[in-house]
Amino acid sequence: MEEKIVTGIYIRVSTEDQAKDGFSIHAQREKLTKYAEANDWDIFDYYVDDGISGKNLEDRPEITRLLKDVEDGKINNILIYKLDRLTRSVRDLIYLIELFEKHSCTFNSQTEKIDTSNAVGRMFVKIIGIFAEFERENLAERVSFGYEQKTREGNYTNTNGVYGYDYIVGEKKIIVNEEEKDLVNRIFDLYIDGKSYFKIAHLFNEENVPTKRGGHWASSTIKSIINNPLYVGKVRYGVQEKNKDRSFTVDGNDIEPIIDEEKWKLANNIIATRKQYCVRRYPSENSYYFHIIKCANCGGNISARQQTQSGKLYITYRCNNASRGFCKCGGFSHKTMEKAFLEYLDTLENMAPDKSIMEKRKKIIKSEKKKQEINKKIEKLENKKKIIRSQFINDLIDVNEYHEITEEIQKQQNIQQSKILELDEIIEDSNDSYSYDDIKDIVTNIKLNWGYLTNKEKQQFLERFVEVIKVDKLTDKIIIKSVEFKR
Repeated sequence: MEEKIVTGIYIRVSTEDQAKDGFSIHAQREKLTKYAEANDWDIFDYYVDDGISGKNLEDRPEITRLLKDVEDGKINNILIYKLDRLTRSVRDLIYLIELFEKHSCTFNSQTEKIDTSNAVGRMFVKIIGIFAEFERENLAERVSFGYEQKTREGNYTNTNGVYGYDYIVGEKKIIVNEEEKDLVNRIFDLYIDGKSYFKIAHLFNEENVPTKRGGHWASSTIKSIINNPLYVGKVRYGVQEKNKDRSFTVDGNDIEPIIDEEKWKLANNIIATRKQYCVRRYPSENSYYFHIIKCANCGGNISARQQTQSGKLYITYRCNNASRGFCKCGGFSHKTMEKAFLEYLDTLENMAPDKSIMEKRKKIIKSEKKKQEINKKIEKLENKKKIIRSQFINDLIDVNEYHEITEEIQKQQNIQQSKILELDEIIEDSNDSYSYDDIKDIVTNIKLNWGYLTNKEKQQFLERFVEVIKVDKLTDKIIIKSVEFKR
């Protein structure tokens, strides 16, 4: 049984001139009633704003009542005579269509033949969505420009405040927090004396010193304080390391310094001269143990850090909780981890290498590589579709060309999708052939081939067969507590 289409008819007139042009309440009501009856729609009610401008929604009582009935589920369809009867504001139109869509309410305009229950109407909604995205981006740019301009004038715009200062909401300014002021000076002094970010954070956590919002200290928190020119009475916009073109620093308006400029420069010169480590937040084929290893001491995640020095890559691992001062597990190098892993494999029962199993693994790696290449082709074809759709919307090509080109692109996509299905079958068949004993055989004998594998292949092997490696370092040596294989 089809769902009943319960319709609310919205009518608006604003001047006598509109009545003369055929937009009178009576004329709209008559035409819309006939239109609803012709479509076999049930009319729930008429919503009439008489003599009211369409410039906004707030001043129209009947549209307010209409929207309330939509939200309450009393109607699931809206009918208007012309789009400008509903609103003259693109922003309000975007808001209304999103509201209708949220409550599964279709929207129809008799004159423009807009009906969101069909494909053409839905295309209209998508076009409106483009306007919505443009409006959001435009708003973001305006907000960003506003913050930038305020900063250029020397105003501090972070209403959350920063350690050492409090933000006064009503007065839109910051004042020195006397309790936190001394600790800011202490941070600079400790850093200049040779303490690292980590050691300072660890010291404060041991002393149970709370952060601005009552949390725990981390290396990044210490760095952000030392690097902030606010403590010498300046304000900055943007982060120079990420966006040099848009970032700048200016003298602040009515901002009391906490640190003298000489001390601030000294601390930041030390930052510039010290070795910089780049924290990798995502798996890298170079740090292929990342995401596989866990801290056996506290159960926490372990991060990988990469540093290039004299053209040589150095990789280290550290427990995240140790970085915050909550775990005693020390950091260790990738080279040391590699040695410990191979030594652990030596403790497992050795078995004769099974060439057929290794061949299956190679087949999986080859198939997965092909899948990645095909997915890139599909993505490119999808981008072509978007370009053609944009050309059609902008009347650069006619409807026949649009359908002809998109059909050809779709055919190519279907061909590529069928190739992926074939590869999925190969991968699934190969994966299904592995038992837990097979996996253990591979892991036990992988040492024979480990030195010949690329870093990428090592990463793929670990992610495919190893669930977790639990490691600990309480002395100079890494201890692998356990290796859990995937079943």
